[in-house]
Amino acid sequence: MGASLLLTLGARAMNASQTAINTIGHNIANANTPGYSRQSAVLKTAAPQFTGGGFQGKGVQVDTITRAYNQFLSREATTSRSTAVSDLTLLNNLQRLERVLPPGEAGLGQGMSQFLNAMVDVSSRPSDTAARQVVLARAQEMAARFASAGQQLQDLQQGVVTELKANAVVVNQLAKQIATLNGDIARLTGSDNSPNDLLDQRDQLVAELAKYIGVSTIPASDGSVGVFIGGGQVLVLGSQARSLV
Repeated sequence: MGASLLLTLGARAMNASQTAINTIGHNIANANTPGYSRQSAVLKTAAPQFTGGGFQGKGVQVDTITRAYNQFLSREATTSRSTAVSDLTLLNNLQRLERVLPPGEAGLGQGMSQFLNAMVDVSSRPSDTAARQVVLARAQEMAARFASAGQQLQDLQQGVVTELKANAVVVNQLAKQIATLNGDIARLTGSDNSPNDLLDQRDQLVAELAKYIGVSTIPASDGSVGVFIGGGQVLVLGSQARSLV
């Protein structure tokens, strides 16, 4: 009886150690995986067995496997990433706009100034044919600059619209994937053990979504997260995802 109990204790210790080693191997294998959170095996004392001489220990067992995760830091990182991408997009569009409306001699302001100066000259010398020709030339040049700027602004607007449509498609795809993971996580959360890899995948998708649109998340009691955009509009709620158009 004593030898049997000793073998049981040894087997449990080996199984717990093997689980810890497997978890470490899993961490090493995913060292370069984007969005992966390091996992740790948590051990606990096995429930003791009552004997006539008191409670006899039965060794060790694995309680659960946790991941190194901080909800506050993850949420702040997602918000910061979304803000950074938004600022970068604004910078790029302002730079494009600056090229359309450049300062200095090539800009609209210079063309208008030259036209107004020519008008002043012709008003002071209305019978001067040369002054009239200068006015016409300045007017044509100013009109050409306005036409060129207008065409460039229209092209820029079309590019922005095209980019928005493409981003909407990507946002909808990411929202569907998050909703699917929400459903899978909600089904597995009832086991009192966290599906760590699925949680990492969902966090990575939320971080990817933040590159295209400002998002905020609210966790639910079933393990799912609600994803909201804009002024609190629902994008993902549970296993349901809405489409952005």
